Amino acid sequence: MKDIFSLEGRLALLAGGGGDISIAVARGFAEKGARLILCDSSTEHLEKARSVLGSEGIAVLETFVGSITDPDFIRSMADEIDRRFSTPDILFNSAAITYRKPVSEMSAQEWKNIVDVNLNGAYYLIREFGLRMCERRSGKIIQVLSTGAYRFGANFVAYGATKAAASALIKGLAIEWAPCNIHVNGIAPSATVTNFTRDYYAQYPEKMEATRNNHPYKRLGTPEDCVGAAIYLASDASDFVNGDVIIIDSGKTVK
Repeated sequence: MKDIFSLEGRLALLAGGGGDISIAVARGFAEKGARLILCDSSTEHLEKARSVLGSEGIAVLETFVGSITDPDFIRSMADEIDRRFSTPDILFNSAAITYRKPVSEMSAQEWKNIVDVNLNGAYYLIREFGLRMCERRSGKIIQVLSTGAYRFGANFVAYGATKAAASALIKGLAIEWAPCNIHVNGIAPSATVTNFTRDYYAQYPEKMEATRNNHPYKRLGTPEDCVGAAIYLASDASDFVNGDVIIIDSGKTVK
């Protein structure tokens, strides 16, 4: 019987590739046979990712350092990937930033920074690679969102707004690119213990405890919790799934 979850021989580009969720997903993709390319704005994070994966016998074909807020960088990276390999079969984007503060304390520049990475950067990245996928008439695009796009709270206004906008972005593109046989979907993790949250929870353990207790399973998410959904959306198993978002939160959003 065909393994509908196989990614054998497929090329996957993971943006935000030095983050803990992307490392876990890269591991899962590789175990299903995918070839990996990582990009991130941090050289340090990319070196860590390559070291962690390499210690497990997982090869990374190439890494690219640059910001997804720079369309010129994205275009140059896409050109080089096309020249040396091919247009990726899978695009996985987990790049994101936030500032945990009320809007009364947030500067205009901080707001712009969040919008630029979480929304504009996602658009630049998905547009560049999505159009190339359209030329080939196949491709799987997975945008990491957040339950913050659907449940709102103090100190996360800008983050939630950008993730809600990114959710609308992928749903619109899913319809626009459906004639090209492109699948555009998302995953929306809840509070997850990663390099994105670890220092914050160490500083405010009482908030970590409150967040944990707000989840039906009484724990925070892990990067590995995102892997199964990512493999599903990257594989043939999801060939009739488009414009959807898989929420990964132990049921918190439906409480």
